[in-house]
Amino acid sequence: MSVWPSPSPARHQWLPTVDFSSMSLSVRRFDSRRALWLGCLICVLIGQGIAITQSYLWAAPLLCLLLVALATNVPLVPSLGLLLLVRILTDNLAGGDSRHSSSVNLSAAIAGLYILLAVGLLLRHHRAVGPAIVAALWLSVWTIVATKSHGASTLTVREGVREASIVALAVIVFNSQGRLTVPLVTRLIQLAGIASGLVALYQLATHGGQLVGGQMRSNGTFSQPNDAAVFFALATMVSVWRYVNCGRRWLDACFATIFAAAAISTFSLGGLACLLAMLVAFGLLRPGSARLKLGFCAVAVLIVAAFLATPLGAERLASESSTNLSAAGGHGQSETSLGWRFFKWRTLLPEWEAAPLMGQGLGTTITSEGNANDRSAGLAPHNEPLRYLVETGAVGVATLFLALVYLLRRLARRRRLPGTSEVGTLGMAIVLGLLVNAIAANTLLYTPAVYAAALTVAAVLASPIPHRTHAP
Repeated sequence: MSVWPSPSPARHQWLPTVDFSSMSLSVRRFDSRRALWLGCLICVLIGQGIAITQSYLWAAPLLCLLLVALATNVPLVPSLGLLLLVRILTDNLAGGDSRHSSSVNLSAAIAGLYILLAVGLLLRHHRAVGPAIVAALWLSVWTIVATKSHGASTLTVREGVREASIVALAVIVFNSQGRLTVPLVTRLIQLAGIASGLVALYQLATHGGQLVGGQMRSNGTFSQPNDAAVFFALATMVSVWRYVNCGRRWLDACFATIFAAAAISTFSLGGLACLLAMLVAFGLLRPGSARLKLGFCAVAVLIVAAFLATPLGAERLASESSTNLSAAGGHGQSETSLGWRFFKWRTLLPEWEAAPLMGQGLGTTITSEGNANDRSAGLAPHNEPLRYLVETGAVGVATLFLALVYLLRRLARRRRLPGTSEVGTLGMAIVLGLLVNAIAANTLLYTPAVYAAALTVAAVLASPIPHRTHAP
């Protein structure tokens, strides 16, 4: 509302030539609340600079980017689509030891851009402020725990920044003023991932990809096949949702077929389980006839049959099924990946017992390096509940469990409301599929897939609820 007096009719003719609306906007942009937010962010950045480099200059570039994020109207949809595309296409460019390096690479720069964009939008529109503050405090607490136990460096804060960028994507969606809808977000995921899916199919046809345990598996443009499998599973799910709810277009059917075939080409059992869980959950939770629900289950069975029809798929399933669970945790040279996982999980329990309440700190299980006595120390746990138990202790896992229950309740409420039942079912299917994958995989370390999941689930929760019309 303008503070200027009402103009006379004669003066009203030339008033539009003076941009009073922009002047009023600039005044509101620097009100006391925004000034307080900006002051807190400056203190945080300077504190990080002192902790990491013992220099105030470290925060200067980030402050410049922050001011740009606050002052510039970024074209939101093209920017998010481009950043997600670049993140997917460059995922395999980082070295295998990138988690053990303190250098800043392209993925870290993209994470920083997400965070700065989220801060700028949050200060303008004030949507989802409470959850954003709670998530930031949670990440800050366990990043501080990591710096206390392993020293302050960019290596110890890397995981905190990466997970903050996931939260930032959800904040961006909530503050997009309705521009990032579920149909638009799902289309962005399709377009960003289709090139990698085609690369995975080309690798399958040419026997290329990545050599894992003596087996050549497709990875597309992702860092590893398991990472690719989870993204392709999620892209398949959103493509199926678009086909069922957006007019049964042939383009969405093509996307779903390509992504499902790409997921199979990775020969990831965890990725396969993730895809099956999403499809079955979506079919059973979606309102409709029993025939339609059985149709989704039949699609899941067809995918399993296609996986087992390949020699490598049948070999992998037979090999993992032969794992001796009683002897799997006794040594690290197991012949199966499941046996190795049991060994790795057993080695992590003493680390949790050393700090059972608050844990070792965020990212400590994935940034430690292996040695001659324990080469598995430099490898990720392949179990997200156990990883967070070691890193954040019983207190951190309890808070994460409460947050997960809250998220599922919000999605279940969306599923029951008329007008949002379809998107609510999609959100629940994605979360349940990722939970299944997290039992024996590094699900939250698959950054592009988690980015896509954060965008979709946040769009579901931010989708408007249609007003009910009452008959007269």
